[in-house]
Amino acid sequence: MNKTWYRILPWMALSSGILVILLLGLATILKPSKNIEGAVNRNIALDKLIQIRVGSADINSKAFFDYFDKTLSCSVINSKWLISEKGEIIYAKGMMAQSTPLHSNVYNGGDAQSRGLIAAVECNIDSVQKHIMLVAAAIRCEGEHNDMIGHLVIPLKTNSDSLVGFVGVAYSLDDLKPPFENYYIIIIALVICFLLYWLSLPLWVYFDCRERNNKYILWTIFVLFGNIPAFIAYLIANRK
Repeated sequence: MNKTWYRILPWMALSSGILVILLLGLATILKPSKNIEGAVNRNIALDKLIQIRVGSADINSKAFFDYFDKTLSCSVINSKWLISEKGEIIYAKGMMAQSTPLHSNVYNGGDAQSRGLIAAVECNIDSVQKHIMLVAAAIRCEGEHNDMIGHLVIPLKTNSDSLVGFVGVAYSLDDLKPPFENYYIIIIALVICFLLYWLSLPLWVYFDCRERNNKYILWTIFVLFGNIPAFIAYLIANRK
């Protein structure tokens, strides 16, 4: 039995090593490409935003807050803000809005880069567009993961087209990835082949060195941790 394994193990190490290289390359090529901006989630968030309607309810009332929260509830939108016409944050909820100070004014916020950008185009935009940019700059400053989320801001108007505020949301970027089950199968196969490769060499040394009545336990442990360099050292030391 030992002689059978003695003959099989070198080929097992070689074949599993080759498979490790191939599977590693395949896993790298098919690696999930997360957080890539696409149209799917953005359109879902935008469709939710345009459903917001202002009727007779005061946007600063609990009834409107409940309606606002329910209308924008979906798996794509993770944070939502309601800002008055004067720039006051009157409602904020979600992962990216946890540190948002209610009743603060977004027109006074934003970082220096955002304010500089707005100042550079201010002569070419109207007051509503300027306020939209200020709102967007303010809600983007709330999150530390802007590489993982996108933002949308729209003006909130009544049926008579009167501006009453702004709505902002943070939504998850499209997550483009291969089918999970296929990718995980590759990873599982990669792990199995790597273990076969890594354990084949010390097992072969164990059978080979034991036949020589040498310090086979020490050599086996040495090759187990040292792998190829230790295996080469073993061959050199025991082939004299």
